[in-house]
Amino acid sequence: MYKEAPWKLKGDGYILLYKFKKHFIKNHIYSQDFLKDCSCGGLGCVMIVDYKESDVGPYREMLFIPGKFKFNGKKLNTISKIYVTTQDSVVNGIRNWAIPKEIANCSINNTGGINHIEFSKGEERILKISFKDGRMKFPVNTKLLPFPLVQKYQDKLYYTNFYGSGKGSFSRVEQIEVNEKYFPNIKYYKPIAVIKVTDFNIVFPKAEIEGMKL
Repeated sequence: MYKEAPWKLKGDGYILLYKFKKHFIKNHIYSQDFLKDCSCGGLGCVMIVDYKESDVGPYREMLFIPGKFKFNGKKLNTISKIYVTTQDSVVNGIRNWAIPKEIANCSINNTGGINHIEFSKGEERILKISFKDGRMKFPVNTKLLPFPLVQKYQDKLYYTNFYGSGKGSFSRVEQIEVNEKYFPNIKYYKPIAVIKVTDFNIVFPKAEIEGMKL
């Protein structure tokens, strides 16, 4: 099912903020390798999201943003690795925003106040992570933490500024396992911050599309 942008999404999730080294960034930009010499530091992140509502129904997602890239005179981010749990999300993510989504399975469960999340591909685990959430709540808004995106697909560039807000609380990682075959090994990087976001609303507008300059 094709569902044209803009999209409105609701759900919960985690944002893990990092400061990655340049060699790590360069080795993990995958299909966005047109940015390989453009890294300029800044915050990178991993987002794990449980979308309760979207324009193609509920689904779960895990994505990797390496950091900032200076491209066409702007400092931009890119999603270089991303897994989602429905094929409709895969098809529409590529078609609307050139986001290189891949299909995966995801399980989420809570035991003893610890949230356990696992993404897998067939019988192989991609990532397993556990979180312990804090109680203090604060507002979260993309105006304070923007991630303007540039993505490439079939010699075209897609620029997207998603925006949204929700309720945040600080969390911490209790355990993490990563299969480097499928996802950047963030295990040896300590997050600058881990934020649990609940009751968020996100809008993904139409992308601005232009041909790549040769």
